[in-house]
Amino acid sequence: MKPSAKILIALLILFALAVVLFHAKKTDQVAENRDRLEIYFMYNEGESQSDWFAAAAEKFKSMHPGLRIDILYAGREVLGKLRPRMIIGNPPDLVNQGGDQLRPLMEDDLFEPLDDALAGPAFDSDTPWADTFINGILDVYKWKNPKTGEEHYYQIPSGLFCYIFFYNVDQFERLHLEPPRTWSEFLHVCQVLKDNGIEPLAADGTELGYNIIWYGLLLTRTTTVKHVLDTAYGRPGNSWTEKCFVDAARMVAELREKGYIMRGYEGSKWPSAQMQWVQGKCAVLYNGAWIPKEMKNKLPEGFRMGIFRAPIVEGYPDADYLVQDIGAECYAVPRGARNRDMAVEFLRFITSREESKGLADIDVPCATRGVPMPAALKGLDEMLAPPNRLVEGTAGITGDLADWYRIVARNEWSDLFLGHVGPEEMCRRVQDAQDRFYQRERALDRVPSQ
Repeated sequence: MKPSAKILIALLILFALAVVLFHAKKTDQVAENRDRLEIYFMYNEGESQSDWFAAAAEKFKSMHPGLRIDILYAGREVLGKLRPRMIIGNPPDLVNQGGDQLRPLMEDDLFEPLDDALAGPAFDSDTPWADTFINGILDVYKWKNPKTGEEHYYQIPSGLFCYIFFYNVDQFERLHLEPPRTWSEFLHVCQVLKDNGIEPLAADGTELGYNIIWYGLLLTRTTTVKHVLDTAYGRPGNSWTEKCFVDAARMVAELREKGYIMRGYEGSKWPSAQMQWVQGKCAVLYNGAWIPKEMKNKLPEGFRMGIFRAPIVEGYPDADYLVQDIGAECYAVPRGARNRDMAVEFLRFITSREESKGLADIDVPCATRGVPMPAALKGLDEMLAPPNRLVEGTAGITGDLADWYRIVARNEWSDLFLGHVGPEEMCRRVQDAQDRFYQRERALDRVPSQ
């Protein structure tokens, strides 16, 4: 045999061996992917929700012998750690973060649609999985792709958060006060508390995110969500200088002018206001549903907290009184996830009624229907149930118009609460800032889809 023929045969043998080894490695990799679930989780190790999640993961592994679950406890830095993985095309199988934080990735079409999974059975029953969530919560995170026109579900909600009023039950009972249902009743409660030497409202003025929730709250008590969005989108015939928006600003200013907010709140730093509330120095705290969990180890012996929803403002019959702001800690499956099916099955399990009860045990309200609310949040289920309507953030603005919210409104709304600007001037400033915002967006050819 000629040397050239021997070389050719040797090369063919080496090529065949390489093909065999490649396919063997590929087969091993597929098997490894099928037996491994990689999850990016938004809490740090040692936090109560991490303990709950880790225990649930162990239980799920016991149902799937040989399955390996790798959890990266990324704290609140999930997206910073996730983006590089997405860029190089090597995403984890599952990611957990606030739904509003995941939204930009969703709008970049980087998550798997989950409509088919939601139409299938729940983990622990034949009920469609979609029907096991509280009414309206899935639609908060439904997204229509403006390029394709297709609308899908991309995020699965778990722990819930929303802004509500907390109050000191003992102080209310001692002064024969009832949770207010209207704004007039709310102002009366504040005045009675003040007259009896109790500062009505706790607030940390250095927390911009908490300052702006007051104006955001009153927007949907003086007009409709549609009107708020039409105005924020800059649609013709709408302006922030309209009476309903100025009136809402005046109500925020009135709280300060009447001395209903705790003394020195402008310089108060978190969590000072929460501490003053649990110590009985202030009677009412407007804050997130995470307060019971956050303050659990700081409550004095026998402290009783109650909650009530945002009061109705009289004189605005067309306002959206039934709107309740909502947010959720969500899960999403990145496009290109190696183990999509197992990730979905894990989501069915983690959002089942039995597993979700563990959230209530650590004072976290959850999106799964039929799971009791934490004892400290008694009544929240009624606030979230029909006929009340769930809307993400401030009339949907924080989700649909995140850049507008950050650039146009956020600082102005905070300055109103701090007394740095008056109601009429604040509304003029917002309108002027909005005009500049949309001029720039049009120049850059990136006016938001409506």
